[in-house]
Amino acid sequence: MGPERVSVVAGPRPGGPTLGGPTLARLVSAEDLGLRVLTGGDLLDRTVRWVFTTDLRDPGRYLAGGELVLTGLMWRRRPADSEVFAAAVAGRGAVGVAAGAAALGGVPDDLVEACARHGLPLLEVPAEVSFAALTRRVMTDRRGRPADRGALLAVVAASGDLAAPLAIVAGELGRPCWILGSTGATLAASRPLPPALAETMTARFHRSGCQPRRARHAGRAFALHPLTPAPRSRFLAVETGGDPDLDLGPVAADLASAVALHAAREEERAAARRVPAARLVRGLLTDDRSPRELGELRADLGLTMPLTAVSVAVTGADGPAAAASLLRGLDPAAITEWDGETLALVPADPDPAPRLRTAARLLAAALPSRRLTVGVSGTASRGPRPHEALQEARYARRLAELRPDTAAVTSGDDIDSVDLLIAAMPRGIRRRFREGLIGAVEAYDARHNARLLDTLSAFLSHSGSWQRCAADLHVHVNTVRYRMRRVEELTGRDLGRFPDRVDLFLALRLAEWERRR
Repeated sequence: MGPERVSVVAGPRPGGPTLGGPTLARLVSAEDLGLRVLTGGDLLDRTVRWVFTTDLRDPGRYLAGGELVLTGLMWRRRPADSEVFAAAVAGRGAVGVAAGAAALGGVPDDLVEACARHGLPLLEVPAEVSFAALTRRVMTDRRGRPADRGALLAVVAASGDLAAPLAIVAGELGRPCWILGSTGATLAASRPLPPALAETMTARFHRSGCQPRRARHAGRAFALHPLTPAPRSRFLAVETGGDPDLDLGPVAADLASAVALHAAREEERAAARRVPAARLVRGLLTDDRSPRELGELRADLGLTMPLTAVSVAVTGADGPAAAASLLRGLDPAAITEWDGETLALVPADPDPAPRLRTAARLLAAALPSRRLTVGVSGTASRGPRPHEALQEARYARRLAELRPDTAAVTSGDDIDSVDLLIAAMPRGIRRRFREGLIGAVEAYDARHNARLLDTLSAFLSHSGSWQRCAADLHVHVNTVRYRMRRVEELTGRDLGRFPDRVDLFLALRLAEWERRR
């Protein structure tokens, strides 16, 4: 969509049915709404078919005709903006504009003049009247009953959550219903659902290729129906009571409209935080921001609680979208893309690592042939120094890349300091350090198959015990002694000295690291 985002949309689906509605005059005459006509009083016989709420300066590409456009005027930065807005709205066949007076303390004269020039009725909405109340009035027929279930679902979704549209579905079906996300999170529920059951149904839905399916669990029968595609897949789960004729197709189609609108609102809220989050992360990782600037950015994002950092990478073109889906359940305080990975700062309490492991496993099942790696900062890095947590999360994710799992999650609490140190080293330095210490031994092994490196590794792992090393390798102790003398000759190091043993241990870990990569 570009940098601007639609805040709330309640409008027709392409090719959908025509929906009748009240006239502008009927809305103006409603005393409880208190609408005031600013211009276009002679055009109030127009019928309002749809409602569209926006804070875009040019919302034309989202209009289909017949809408009453609701706006809080957040798009207005200068008087000339009103002409752009009015021209776009009138040009797409909207029947009028209802402007909230709260943000600017009133509707500006330049908007009144622009709407008059374009023959567009303009109504002022009092600060005490919500757009939700006005929307509900438009989207009910004159007898007070819902005019169209699909439109009503979309309108209710615009109120900010999925509970209301799901309640309509549950009431219509007369059965318990849930909306579940790709990571097993319950997004809306007509009655409580145990987390373990939510995870089970999510796993079964993913195994079906995110297609409609039936499932049974602990004697209960469920129908699962997709609402959105992967990687941000969401699906409807309905307890069927074993009814084989229950068809979720029509109701799922209507509910999918509500879910799509809800997702658009989520994206808009995320977009509002994306720029300051990106500035904060860049500043923390590169030191290109002063402490004062970083403090202001943290305050803008409300980062006052102890934080855990998370780094996520998902292969594929839609990897960032999948990563955002994984992180959504953690309520991230800041999230941004950085150098091929998605970085987030999330509340540290409770520890997010266990939830991430479950969510990553479920999400990976919905993304076949993909690789998902996650790094989480450890408990020691929580508190007032998020730059350390971010670095640790990135290093932990690099370690997760070395694991064979399709979905690998590594926490800073799971790894020792040596691995963390190696992960932090630039690749060139790792290579030079390894080759400088054991490069000659590697070359000797390659020519003679002497197993010097294997013996060195066993010797160090047994703390320099000749006997235990020999027993582990099933060779004579003199063979171990001979091989270690050869290692000393090739490396110039003394295995009787602890510092030399440490250097050789690090070189072996670096070699292992490179092989696993």
